[in-house]
Amino acid sequence: MRILITAGGTREYIDPVRFISNASTGKMGYALAQKASARGHVVTLVTGPTAIKPPSRVHLIHVVTSADMFKAVKDNFDACDCLIMAAAVSDYTPLRTSETKIKKSAAPLTIELKPTTDILKWAGRNKNGQILVGFALEDESLREHAEQKLRDKNLDLIVANAPGAVGADVSTVHIKPADGPWTTLAHTAKTKIAGKLLAQIEALARSRPA
Repeated sequence: MRILITAGGTREYIDPVRFISNASTGKMGYALAQKASARGHVVTLVTGPTAIKPPSRVHLIHVVTSADMFKAVKDNFDACDCLIMAAAVSDYTPLRTSETKIKKSAAPLTIELKPTTDILKWAGRNKNGQILVGFALEDESLREHAEQKLRDKNLDLIVANAPGAVGADVSTVHIKPADGPWTTLAHTAKTKIAGKLLAQIEALARSRPA
């Protein structure tokens, strides 16, 4: 399969040196890319800034902002068989970005934000046979909110986890296909989660008409 994977967080710049981001390290996305390549798939990894060494035999696309990531996904979406959105894409970006460094002052600073493009929703609306896999990070009603995301974004699989998964090597995840039950992987290494998830994706691909 030709698998397109996104990983890491994005940066939304306020001025040339300051940005809004999140705590994502990219570990899950990189584990997926490494496992997918090892299983014989052709992998394109779209990655935000991260300190992780890239996997070998993977086509790497470096991005910074959510807009960069959206463009990279759009450019590669038609050619892929599966998109796994493991990246923590910023939900908001500054309405205006200062071209020069904002000087510190005694006055409060207000930053207006606007929503970023929902990349996964775009993919759900434009897919043509691709398998779509999304991640849902929830701190309450985890499965309920993840199932809503599964339906709203026209996904084939959803992976739900809690905020404690961010930056961790071991995590508990809940996986649900669009037409199947939930399964839970408790306190499992992300490398093993990657293998289990890819096995489900491969099984789903085999079940589809040629």
